[in-house]
Amino acid sequence: LLVVSPILCPAQEDTPGPAAPDIADGQVEFTALGDPSEAALGKLTLRVVREELARIVEERAGEDPELYYLDGLALYGEADAAELPLPDRLHPDGAAHRR
Repeated sequence: LLVVSPILCPAQEDTPGPAAPDIADGQVEFTALGDPSEAALGKLTLRVVREELARIVEERAGEDPELYYLDGLALYGEADAAELPLPDRLHPDGAAHRR
């Protein structure tokens, strides 16, 4: 079993969800609705989700040799976002998927 954590989404890295579409300018762009200060209260951010998934998989992999973890940042991280930004601030486009 391969557990893959979330890819980079700058709007949600340190701001808890949910994300919601904003069509104010005629194009769909997602925005984070949470408050970054709520992360200290236990609300999940993508950074926390990645850390927890890595910890859980590492903990359980000792009992299950077929359990693996892939950090989503290896699939789409900071360098990718600089070159191929998320067009709607949430989802990769075709070019990012092909990479």
